[in-house]
Formats: sequence, structure tokens, C-alpha cells
Amino acid sequence: MARLTDKWAAHDLSPVKIWRLYLPQSINWLRLIAGTWLFVASSDNHVSKISCWDLSLVFQGYIEPLAEAYLPGQVKTGKLEVQASGIVLALGLGAESLSVHIITLRQHSGCHSFSELCRIEGSSHVLTLCGDLVACAVRHGAVVPHVVNWRNTRVQDIPPPPGGLDIPGRRSVPHLMTIWSGILVILRTDALEFYTLPSPTIDSIVFVKLIKIPTVWEAAVCDQSASVASADIQPLRLIVISSLGIGMCVIERELLEAWDEDRIFYQIPLAEYPPSGDDDPPWYRLCVGASGRRSLWVSAPVTDDTVTFGPHFVCMVIPPRLSGTEERLISWSNYDPVQPALWALPAVDFDDALGLTVMGNCFGEIAIYDHDGRYPERCGALGKDFTDQGSPIPPLLPAKPIFLGLSVVPRPPASSMQFEPAIVSQWSQDRLVLHGWSTDWTEYWNWDLWQGVPDDYVWVLQHAYGFPGPAIPQAYANTEFNTQYLLFRSGHRYFVFDPQSDPNLRSWPLTPPPQEFMVSDAQAESFVRRTAVTEGFLHMEMFFREVHKGRNRWVEQVERGGQPHPNLLRTKPW
Repeated sequence: MARLTDKWAAHDLSPVKIWRLYLPQSINWLRLIAGTWLFVASSDNHVSKISCWDLSLVFQGYIEPLAEAYLPGQVKTGKLEVQASGIVLALGLGAESLSVHIITLRQHSGCHSFSELCRIEGSSHVLTLCGDLVACAVRHGAVVPHVVNWRNTRVQDIPPPPGGLDIPGRRSVPHLMTIWSGILVILRTDALEFYTLPSPTIDSIVFVKLIKIPTVWEAAVCDQSASVASADIQPLRLIVISSLGIGMCVIERELLEAWDEDRIFYQIPLAEYPPSGDDDPPWYRLCVGASGRRSLWVSAPVTDDTVTFGPHFVCMVIPPRLSGTEERLISWSNYDPVQPALWALPAVDFDDALGLTVMGNCFGEIAIYDHDGRYPERCGALGKDFTDQGSPIPPLLPAKPIFLGLSVVPRPPASSMQFEPAIVSQWSQDRLVLHGWSTDWTEYWNWDLWQGVPDDYVWVLQHAYGFPGPAIPQAYANTEFNTQYLLFRSGHRYFVFDPQSDPNLRSWPLTPPPQEFMVSDAQAESFVRRTAVTEGFLHMEMFFREVHKGRNRWVEQVERGGQPHPNLLRTKPW
């Protein structure tokens, strides 16, 4: 740790050693705990699994996971907390198995196994895990934030703020939900909401205050210990990515007593974007280190729709006080093309105290970066063995694959855009009858771009607009500009996709639209996570650069036994 402190002081965090793992499925989520335990959720259209590695063994050359189990759906979101009873994970699964699985890692019969503590049916999109409470943003497919006590599966609704949830900025999922000194805080793209949690005298969640803020695209909690009840209440610090760059929001102790809006010191600038010729932010995947004192993100400057150079990591010390001055940024990367691709929709976590950064991508590639590089001199397990518990072992998760059976329809060759009936077999189920709109999909041009593969229309809807449910097309209409509108349903709302407008997404309440349905009547939806636009563009740009040179990492994943969507094996852009 002393050597690592010297590296921080020298502003040099380039990794000394790199370990690589290659999985046959895409990495959906990962988390590094105590510099030792690496948890990874991975999936394709056929199987979904959760795995754990003991990094002290990986550093000695043992690359097999310590434990592995299978799940009935793809992991879309996840949170992890070390509790008195051990390591607890809350995993939100996708639409094929809409639920939250609360699991733990235990020692069992001389080895390690995953056990299921609880299953919360109907809830998904996990945003926080704090003790017995799990905060989720989606219930039965609709964006409805709520809190669940996973020990008794009691669901508690969060009352909507004034104006309800059916307004721009609240229809999509929040960026962040956290529990701070008994207060539930919800961060949306343009507002902070505060609620009191149930108490011995009040058996419900109560709305307290809403504060409007400048637009936020990503956010992370700086101090993970802030959720712990204490007589010495610490300020809640959030670090955010906005249109200005990196900033900090600090909520002071006095806010608990007076709820004084002036006590919010919002968007104190910490770092500005580098010069760029593009409006989309060049930074994304913001996270905070294990100590809560340093942040990390991915940087990929884009100029005139072109990636100027490969993405790299950027680190920054989070100031203990609000100085209002920019902090020095530390950039590092490994541009060796044989390394796992940082540009491929990465999941990232890092331990800034022990000098470890972990990245996993959609190709199933995992890179473990050691910024000190002096194993085995370092202590392997610095903390207690969280898996050694005296309580009875909960039911074990399946050790054999659970076949997901997700829809898999290949894209036709570029020379032939022949209509594929199988892909639209579940479309137009709402039986809408609209003047000027058609449900004869043989004349729809972009039918193969609605399958949820990286950077297609469904991916953008989920990651950039914040609507995580499946998108089900219902009808389309031709325009005078030789383009097509698409009317589809996601959750409890209709949407219209218009590629010629800006913003190009408009929405309508989930009631039968009038026969004379007009796109102009729908309400415009804006990006809530504009950083996802940069991330998606970078992925496609860098992927096809490699394909042009003869390399396709999806094919490599197939060679490892994976079964990615056939559309991902294409060799030409859409």
C-alpha cells in the first residue's frame, strides 16, 4: 500500500502486471471485494451464470473459478454488500425471468458454492442493497421505484413526487438510489428526491423534498459507509458526469434537520472535458474506488464522428473538501491489441487502496490490472473469510445450465434484405388499428435492428433513454422523407421512433392511441444517459476497425464455446 501511495503521488498508475481470463459468455456485471474476491455475471442467449474467483489463486496461475452457478435469466443489474452474515448479492434479471435473486457465497462440503437467500418475483433493475433492503426501479415491467425487504419479501411503494412519474425525466429509471442515515435518496437526471424510510412510528415510505438540479448523465456514491446509521452523520457525497465534466454534489448534515435547499452544494467542478469536436461526452462508466477517495472512468475522445484514439482509463483523487478547483487527472491504459478490449461495453470496478482494477467486456474478456505488481509479496487475504459462516447453508443454486431459449434470428447477408417472418412473430400483439399505419412487416426496412444486441435500437432505448424493458414493435408508417416511424411498446408506455427528428424518441401513455394518431402529438423523450451514446458508437467504430483488419472477437467467443447472437458475427456495419 505504501508503494502504491508513491505511484499515486507520481501520477503514474500504469499497470505493472495484467492477468487475463476469457469466458464463453458476455460479461454483464462484475464486482471486486477486498482485493480478493471477483464476482462476475455473464450470459448469452442460451445460458446465464454467476462466477467467483479467488484472485490470490489467479495470481498463482489457477484460472478456474472458485464457484459457479446458473440463473434462469440474464443479469442486467447487480449490487453487492458485505454483511455480518457474509457476502450478499442482489442480482436483477431480465424480462425472460423478471425477478431479483438474493444470493451468497458459502463454504460447502469442502468447496465454495452459491446459495439463494431469497427470490423477489416481479421486481427488477436493482439500484441499491443496504442490509435487509433492496431498492429497485422496475416492477412488473413498469418503471415504478420501490423498496423490498428481502428477508420477508415485503414490497413497499415509494410515493411519487409532486407531478407523478408520468413526466419527462421520471418515466425512465433513476441513475441512483442510496440510503443515507435512514434517508432514501433518489437521483434522477434532473432532480434529487428525498424520502424517510419506515420507522417504529411510521410504517411507510414518506416523500420529503424534491430539488431540481442541472442535468446528470452518470453518478456514483463516494462514501459507501454513509448508509450506516451513526450518531456522527457524515455528508453524502455524490460524484457525477454532466455536460460540464466531472462534478460533486455534497448534502450536508443540516439538511436532515431543516431540509434547507441552500445546503446542497451542487455541481462543484472537479474536472472539465478535454477539447472535442463532438457534442457527446467523451467520458463514461464512472465508478468510485473501494476507499471512497478516488474515482475512475473511461475516456474516449470523439472528433467529427471519429474516435481519435483508443479508450483509456482516467483516475482522480476526490477532494475531501470542496475547493472549487480542478483536480489532476491520471490517465493510463494498455494499447496492446491482444489485451481485452476496453472499448467493448466494459463493466469496471477498482480497489484504489490495494491497486487493482478489473474490466470485463461483452466478448467475455476479463483483464485484471495490478498497479503494484509485486505478488506474491503482497498479503493474499487481508480480511476475514466472508464465506465461512456458522449458519445453515441456504438452498444451492443450480450447478447445471438452465436453457434460456431467447429469440435468436440471424441478420440476412448485406446483399439480401429478405424479410424474416420469425423475427416479428411476437410483434403487433396489441392489435392497434391506426389510420396510415401498417402491421405488414414485409415492408418495414429495419426489422433486424430491434433484437437488443449491442448498439441496436433496443440497446439505445435501454441504456441511453433509461427504459430497460423489452421493446415490442406494434406498427409503422412511411414518411415523406423516405424514412419510417415505428410505434412500439416498452413497459407501460407506447413510444414512437422517428430517425429524422431530434430527439428521435417520442412517447404516449399506454392507452389505445386514437385512430388519427400523429407523431407530433407524442411527448419528446431525451437521453438520460447520454454517455451511452458515446459508448455505443465507440464499440461499433472499434469493432469494425478490427474486422477490417481480419479479427472478429465474437468469432473468438464462439471458439471458446459461446453462443452469441448470430447478428453479432456480422462483418459489415448496419
